[in-house]
Amino acid sequence: MRRSGRVILVLSAACTVGLAACSSSSGGGDSKGSGGGGTVTVDPALNKQGPDHGWSQTNVTLDPKTLACNGPASNPTRGITPTSIKLGGLASLTSPAGTAFGDVLPGAKARFERANAEGGVAGRKIDFIGVRDDGSDGGRTADQARAVVEKDQVFAAVPVNSTSANNLDAFCKATMPFFGWGTTSAYCGNAIGFGITGCQSPPANGVRTVDTGGSLVVAKLLSAGAPKTIGMVGLDNESAKQGMITVGQGFESAGFKVVYQKAQVPLSGLTDATPIVNSLMKSDGGKPPTVIFYATPFGDAIKLATALKASGFKGYSVSPLFDPRVSSIKALDDSYALTQWQPGIPADLPANAQMIKDLEKYSPGTAVSLTAMVGYWSADMVVKALEKTGRNLTVDSFLKTLNTTSYTNYVPNVVPETRWPLNHIASSPCATLVHLKDGKWTAPPLACGAITKAP
Repeated sequence: MRRSGRVILVLSAACTVGLAACSSSSGGGDSKGSGGGGTVTVDPALNKQGPDHGWSQTNVTLDPKTLACNGPASNPTRGITPTSIKLGGLASLTSPAGTAFGDVLPGAKARFERANAEGGVAGRKIDFIGVRDDGSDGGRTADQARAVVEKDQVFAAVPVNSTSANNLDAFCKATMPFFGWGTTSAYCGNAIGFGITGCQSPPANGVRTVDTGGSLVVAKLLSAGAPKTIGMVGLDNESAKQGMITVGQGFESAGFKVVYQKAQVPLSGLTDATPIVNSLMKSDGGKPPTVIFYATPFGDAIKLATALKASGFKGYSVSPLFDPRVSSIKALDDSYALTQWQPGIPADLPANAQMIKDLEKYSPGTAVSLTAMVGYWSADMVVKALEKTGRNLTVDSFLKTLNTTSYTNYVPNVVPETRWPLNHIASSPCATLVHLKDGKWTAPPLACGAITKAP
């Protein structure tokens, strides 16, 4: 029997699509069932959870020579002086519906400021020039990416979190490494894009893998005997459509059946959720699925969840929503967020404590929000890679460090292990289920599944 009224608010490999779904790219359409790419079955041995590092990649391997954008840089010393390294980013800081990744700037600033306070990296201070805002407009993303390359002349772009993948062309031509949260296809299939949790939304013609991590966490919430069925609703664009395929295949790996899968929410926003809700409520042979997943922006997901509740839906709504600033909203009490990294809690974990301290000191007034953490951990990844590369720094030596030496990025208990170059084509299969109860968020330790090839 399903637990009435429980809402799972998801932001993970499965859920990053929710923010990526704001993309201005065209496309969309819909598909139904089978995760969009053939029913996925995996070895039962892979459907087990383990620690946040050392996860199994089974039969997934990658020759870095097959990646796009892997040529030498035409200006390998751009942005580098004997005493400084110039870095700057590109993000959808604003959108017509409000801020998107607005806190990535102060998040990154806090980490870079601490690095400089500690003496810089290999004798150089970080000259962080800020983040260009594309306004969540795909055309402007391309323009601003060219500006980062041609005007800013940065060594690497960080943080990069646009809702469009249109930054890739400019960055590829310049062989510009970029770092952020891999919520668009720009982070997949090339040698220069580094997502803090790997590649989340591979393009239609890209290599696909199955991530068993997040789906295992959701499966544990279902009561005994509940049908393992899922319906998926996305924004009408290519990012959401491709992301839903990846998400659907992940859920299939945990034994779920995808009974509804459509990218149909207008880019302009959902005005009437009734037609979608009516379809969902009958999608499993005349009854609703047990779980409904939204690859939509926050506002649309709330409209869908509200309408589903009014229609009598008693299952689990899965939506991209986590932020400590919503803790006091009564309607969200006893809700969940599935995140791919430990979201600032417990605060006494050493890495979380350091992050919170840095935000308070160098970016005062910044909430420990999901997007602030995106900026902070993206910057942290860059600092570590610069330290590993050392004093003899060029774009090419930096990329060699990351792509040809079995490089890993890992923050114990907080940011799960990623492996490079492997995670150019796969997501780190890790998650934690964060619970909001009586105005307080709590989270168990991160747990990881495995990745395996998708059909």
